[in-house]
Amino acid sequence: MQVEIEDIVAFTVPLTPISVNHHTRPVKYIGRDGYLREGRKLTKEAKAYYDAVTIFARNRTITPATDAERRLVQYEVTAHVYLGKGQRLDADNCGKQICDSLVRAGVIHSDARVSKSTICLHKEDRENPRTEFLVTRVTKI
Repeated sequence: MQVEIEDIVAFTVPLTPISVNHHTRPVKYIGRDGYLREGRKLTKEAKAYYDAVTIFARNRTITPATDAERRLVQYEVTAHVYLGKGQRLDADNCGKQICDSLVRAGVIHSDARVSKSTICLHKEDRENPRTEFLVTRVTKI
């Protein structure tokens, strides 16, 4: 599988992110020490969104090849989220999932390197919910 390195990646995912409030759910499990523990697990909706971003990114990345270059790079992320019928979402609650999905898809190497993120919520096209991504690599000199 070949990975194509670019300076700008743009793609559309036919899903909208979910709120960070519904990103995980509480679970109980038996730890390696044999004691009952409480933790959090990703919801099916969050996993579906991560998988969709990975599929539609199509192995495109703007991550530099070397660690030295990765220390100098910053990313700018713009996401246009078109909500479907009956959907509600706060822009500040979906930003985490948007950046995390780009890291999981390999488009960027770390969401800590995102210097600017813009999230625009649109309610005018309720019949066609989607997320449009534009991710740009900015190298510091």
